[in-house]
Amino acid sequence: MKKLKSNIGWLIDKSDYTREELRHRYDKSANTISNWCTGKSYPSAMELFDLAELLGVKVDDLYERKVEETD
Repeated sequence: MKKLKSNIGWLIDKSDYTREELRHRYDKSANTISNWCTGKSYPSAMELFDLAELLGVKVDDLYERKVEETD
């Protein structure tokens, strides 16, 4: 099974931005930003492109595909 692994938290932590600043930029709750960072929820397509530009990365860099083994 393929799953997306979020790199958003790591990219924010190495950027000049804080999660609080992103919370205000996107008018989201702290919980929503946390969920973006852990992959429990996802930004909209427009937010993904804006976030990638803000962090100086490509949209593809925000996530990576991970294959999970099933029994």
